[in-house]
Amino acid sequence: MKKRVFVSAGIFLLLVSCQTQVVNQVKPLHDNTLELYQKYTIQTNDSKIQKVQVLKTDSENIYAKDKNGQNVTIPRKEVHEIKKFDLLASVAIIAAAIAALVFIPV
Repeated sequence: MKKRVFVSAGIFLLLVSCQTQVVNQVKPLHDNTLELYQKYTIQTNDSKIQKVQVLKTDSENIYAKDKNGQNVTIPRKEVHEIKKFDLLASVAIIAAAIAALVFIPV
């Protein structure tokens, strides 16, 4: 029973830790918030979610390329939330979960 709890908690933490919130209601979008040519998940105010690679930003828009290769322009004032995939945190969580399963006696 305890093993299932640890495995379930580990999977939940893994799924939550894969993405880091870069922009939300508390963290506003600034000029240097987004790194160029990095992949982000952008949610707009109308709840539309787009997975894009940011190509350019200016004071009014974010210019990006979606996973189909089409250019997308997203107005900055329409951005509700931006998340970035964080591989390092994901690997650390996986390693911690495996270590917990191996070293914690059941």
